Amino acid sequence: MDSWISNLARLGARHVVGLMVLIAFVGLVGCGGSSETAKTEGAPTDTTAIHPDTTMMAKHDTTAITPAAPETTAVAQAPPSKEEMLQQQIEEIKTENVQLQQKLDASEQKNKDLMAKVSDLEAAQIAAQEKATKPSTAAAPKIMMTKVTAGSSSSDMIQHYEGSVALAKERKYKEAIEEFQSLLDAGIKSDYADNCHYWIGLCNYGLHEYKTAIAEFQEVLKFKISEKKDDAQFMIAQTYDKMGNRQQAQAEYRKFVELYPNSEYFKRAQAKLK
Repeated sequence: MDSWISNLARLGARHVVGLMVLIAFVGLVGCGGSSETAKTEGAPTDTTAIHPDTTMMAKHDTTAITPAAPETTAVAQAPPSKEEMLQQQIEEIKTENVQLQQKLDASEQKNKDLMAKVSDLEAAQIAAQEKATKPSTAAAPKIMMTKVTAGSSSSDMIQHYEGSVALAKERKYKEAIEEFQSLLDAGIKSDYADNCHYWIGLCNYGLHEYKTAIAEFQEVLKFKISEKKDDAQFMIAQTYDKMGNRQQAQAEYRKFVELYPNSEYFKRAQAKLK
């Protein structure tokens, strides 16, 4: 004992301090190990850190699936197919064609009415000229006439003719045909005979007796001199057209254009050939 104490005393104060520092360092090392162990035991904190990642992944996946809905809407609003568009165009063209045909029919009827008016005016003009050069006499509804073969028509025949034209204008076609035919049977001269045939043709046209109408118009063409030839030829073409015989109508229109280039109906006939 005395020996150990003596040795300690010999170490001196400097050695004692060094030993104390060493002891303190060993203690700090031991505390550090405990601290590392404590941190390892606190691992559940890392588990909590995983939850935000899982939430973000779930949210991301849901967002990625959502855009499928607009694709269904786009299919429902798809534009019409080519077949549907073509069918729609066909229907529109059919409707337009029906409307144009109706307008054409109305135009043809108007042309016929105008032609009848022109013929009436021409007949009235001829009658007026005859009246200016010959004394007028009382007209009778029906008069007995003897056949004449030469010269101009008599004033009573002319008056009878005018009465027949009036019946035709009133669309009393059958009565008018009888009156015109009675004038022809009585031997009315060529200055009015061609007009009688022409008017009989117009009256039959009005009665839809198209074949008879064409035959009467062709009688007009047989006259050596007649102011009604172009009218008759044009009406022959019109009548074939009305009958639905377009091929013959076109042939008659071409004949008209060739024979009567100075006629007032020339442009109308040309239009029919286009």
